[in-house]
Amino acid sequence: MTISNEHQYRPSASLILASKQVSHVKDQFDYNLLLIKRTERTAYALNHCVFPGGVFDAQADESNDWLVYFQDCGVTQEQLNQLHIRQTTGRPEVMNQGLQFSRDISLRLTALRETFEEVGLLLCRKNLKDLKGGQPAQIVDQPYDRNYWQKRVHNDAKQFLELCRHLAVMPDLWALNEWSIWRTPASASSRKYDTVYYFTALESSKVDLLLEPNEVDAAYWLQPVDCWLQSREGIIWLPYILLYETARLLNIQSWQRLLQFAYTRSALGSTLLQPIYYRTNDCLFGVLPGDELYLPEPNKCYESIILPSSISELNAVTKRCNRYMIYGFQHVDFACNVLPLDGHFPLQARVNTRLAKL
Repeated sequence: MTISNEHQYRPSASLILASKQVSHVKDQFDYNLLLIKRTERTAYALNHCVFPGGVFDAQADESNDWLVYFQDCGVTQEQLNQLHIRQTTGRPEVMNQGLQFSRDISLRLTALRETFEEVGLLLCRKNLKDLKGGQPAQIVDQPYDRNYWQKRVHNDAKQFLELCRHLAVMPDLWALNEWSIWRTPASASSRKYDTVYYFTALESSKVDLLLEPNEVDAAYWLQPVDCWLQSREGIIWLPYILLYETARLLNIQSWQRLLQFAYTRSALGSTLLQPIYYRTNDCLFGVLPGDELYLPEPNKCYESIILPSSISELNAVTKRCNRYMIYGFQHVDFACNVLPLDGHFPLQARVNTRLAKL
């Protein structure tokens, strides 16, 4: 069976970056998240903010030249095997499509390459003696013409490998922890993606960003609570799946605890999360796995499903929910009363709407 291009999903990767902050206030987050604001040429909504990331490039991110470079640098097969996730429930299709080597490697390269291209952070290391997970990422601090190399990588993704060769550094793949995998709804009219979200942490908040002017208009370091509040207030606009992830991060105020949680949880892998959209008389809402309205083939739901009721009438009789209800760009309510998948935290209680008494 041939699938038309409009229904194909392009692999991509994004990086959730948490920088450690000094906090002297009890019950306050001691880390910030990096958000970038897209330029008008790339954004589809005013003040659209996302985590750094972009589309997988097979010629660059899955080149066999990487394996040669790994070997030349002394990286062993055992060290590369540390990156493979052996998921008991079966890996999402996007993670099983690697040709030259595992997508667990190539999509990490995508996330690191795009992070350098967009904000100038080169997460690489020279010391290969301690290649193990659960550690903060390292930033290259040796002198080099960062602006020159950022332009080269922006114009040709294969130049990321040449940059690593030039500096004799290794992409810090082991510092990236798989966080979640989201698929664009099948009903979306624009391009569709399978996006792997990775998490990594930085020990210092004093990092020097270099924003790529064609794609990035601004960058913000915000606590999760500020990400949530500023999106609600219209100061920034977070896509709904990033609001969902922020609602999970609101559970964890400690940078150290978050790093350890992300590392431990990543070994469980990820269930592919593809929203299915419904429309009531007064609301558009997306449902996720575990919701009683979730269907077994979400990739075939090419249009929103119409329900002849109001959202309040529907919610009053709902027993199992994992959904977000969209009343406007800034007004989005989340509701989930099912166990979180893949060892994740649930939505934080203060942003989790209770629909009905069970």
